[in-house]
Amino acid sequence: MKQERNAIGVVVLEPNSDLLKKLCLSAMSVWGAHEVLPRQTGRQLRVAAVHLDVGVVVVRSSVQRSCPLVQQYLAELVARGTQLLLIQDTPYPLNTEKAVSLGKLHFFYNGLSEDEFKALLTRCLVSQYMPSALEN
Repeated sequence: MKQERNAIGVVVLEPNSDLLKKLCLSAMSVWGAHEVLPRQTGRQLRVAAVHLDVGVVVVRSSVQRSCPLVQQYLAELVARGTQLLLIQDTPYPLNTEKAVSLGKLHFFYNGLSEDEFKALLTRCLVSQYMPSALEN
């Protein structure tokens, strides 16, 4: 028997509460207040991964915060079609001038502006609901 899951637009995983609020406010301005779910721990991410169909997960990729539990749930979400927006605050980001998208993986340098972050979230929103719109 197939389990029905509720849908949510964006899950933001960030342990720093101030940054979590800032990221959520930006995401809400693009996706809407009822489409953003803040999460601070891997366990909270697990609950979202198990019970929700998620459009996008925003997570800061930091070596200090990576753990097998978070990696496992992110992999499961991607396998089900979730897009990942990885904010890179690592020493060697892919690109420091603009976001880089590889399919459903989007890499965003930590130093880019809030407007660029919102533009990437908008692109994720469009591709979530109109995937053919971004193919050309």
